[in-house]
Amino acid sequence: MRRVIYFLLIVISTYYSCRQKNKEIITKKNKIIDSVKTYTQPSKLTNEYVNFNSPNAINRIAEIENEYFNSYRLNSSKYYGTKWYDYVGLSMELSDSITIFDRYSIEKDNTRLDSMHCTIFAVKGLESGFGKEFEIIKKHHIDIWSDREYAGWSLGYILTKHYNWKAYLFISKYSDEYDICIRNYKKDKKYHVWKQPNIPIEKIFDVDDDKDKINSLLKLNEFGWGFSNQGWHTWITRFDYLKECNWLGAPAKKYDTEGNQPLFLKTKFIDYYDYDSHIIVFPPKKNKTFANKV
Repeated sequence: MRRVIYFLLIVISTYYSCRQKNKEIITKKNKIIDSVKTYTQPSKLTNEYVNFNSPNAINRIAEIENEYFNSYRLNSSKYYGTKWYDYVGLSMELSDSITIFDRYSIEKDNTRLDSMHCTIFAVKGLESGFGKEFEIIKKHHIDIWSDREYAGWSLGYILTKHYNWKAYLFISKYSDEYDICIRNYKKDKKYHVWKQPNIPIEKIFDVDDDKDKINSLLKLNEFGWGFSNQGWHTWITRFDYLKECNWLGAPAKKYDTEGNQPLFLKTKFIDYYDYDSHIIVFPPKKNKTFANKV
């Protein structure tokens, strides 16, 4: 009898031990799953554009942003702002013998680190949307500007000249650029870029008075290539949101010693008040019924 009781105790003990172990494994697995968040929803739409795949472009942007925000929160991202590197990354803490960037690099071990600024970020989306065709865009760029870096206006010009993308100007009547932009539009219907090829524009929208019309146009387009003030800043649009890269953004919260905004930002376009003028260039649609016009 004593042996029977002893045997039963062993079986019961083993049973509960196994249950507890399985519970720990499931809990640990759930913690891993719960630790990854989707900050930018991927596109699940069917592409509507000619020679450009907007879901591919948006999903590349979503991939970058989701990697950044998850890593920024949990550890540190492989993406960092170019100006963060200059202003913060190269500095040293008083109690340390290496720079903040060196410490960040050691922490990321063998991960390839990516310096980011506004144009690099926007080009990532454009490149994914064009696929192999982007190699031809590179050749066009080299033919005109040799080895100069991409700019919002340079790619905007190529998109309108070679790919039939349509550009629109968004400006306030109170802008310092307003008079000259209106004068140039009346002259040749183009947005003039200083000492560079001018970009043909379809229409001008007043950012103060035409908010409904602007929103209607934006909501027709999953992707837009954008830049401000003749190219001082480059960004993209995803429907009615402007998505941009802040080159002061740190790769991790712990490395944001200056209290800057994160590397990637999202703003309703009609609520975006930086800079004096904006150009958005939209790809041509397959279905002419839904042309980029309002």
